[in-house]
Amino acid sequence: MKYFIDFEASQFAEEIISVGCVDEDGRSFYSLVRPRKPRKVTDFITKLTGITREEILNAPTADEVFTAFFEWLGKEGVQQFLCYGDCDRRFAQNTIGGVTDFRAQLGLSLIIANLTDFSADLRKHFKMKRSIGLVKALSYYRGEEVVQRHNSLDDARYLREVYAASLGEVIDVCPFPEETPPAPPVRHTGKRSVCASKEGFEKTFATCGKAADWLAETQLKHRLTVKEKQNISNKISLAIEKEKPYSGFLWTRGAPAGQNAS
Repeated sequence: MKYFIDFEASQFAEEIISVGCVDEDGRSFYSLVRPRKPRKVTDFITKLTGITREEILNAPTADEVFTAFFEWLGKEGVQQFLCYGDCDRRFAQNTIGGVTDFRAQLGLSLIIANLTDFSADLRKHFKMKRSIGLVKALSYYRGEEVVQRHNSLDDARYLREVYAASLGEVIDVCPFPEETPPAPPVRHTGKRSVCASKEGFEKTFATCGKAADWLAETQLKHRLTVKEKQNISNKISLAIEKEKPYSGFLWTRGAPAGQNAS
């Protein structure tokens, strides 16, 4: 049996303050949850979820809620929980530490052990490099804009709808091109390449060291020691600075290293 689940949590302790769950048959479970420090529910959380501090103070404890949740779960078959995003597992883990009722511990443990972040699967389905919000995916499937209220039962129902709509769908081109960022530009080290020229001949090297290796191969005909290579590199750099030829070539700085350099 698949269960689509969502939690809202307190801001800093990140303990569950509401749970919404819908199974694949459409049965639903919803409850507010009083965390260990209910007075820590901030104005930010109230503005985000609509859940007030007074409601949380009067809500059942996590022991009561997840005992009831365990009883609500189907007792046959494998239980698979789907959430949307990577926060819900952490919320459950932060909550189970304050739970003492064995059945409540079982309920939370089942969630933690069998929880899958469907946003990662949907990202691959849409051929995106990053996940999109649940309501954006839902708006795509409904063909109209959906406004998220951050209600855990609503979000669980939204997730069930998106999951069902995506089953069997074949995506050839990502319908959210703005969510697929272009490849990052090539980063360069900031060092400029080195150019050697003489009577119509020109060759570009990524560094003075590369130019020194080339001179050794073509003119000196032997492999340079570390000291010899450094000495020739310094002479090339000095020739560039003084705008004087070295070893029969005029040396100049070119494009940043990595652009058409040997």
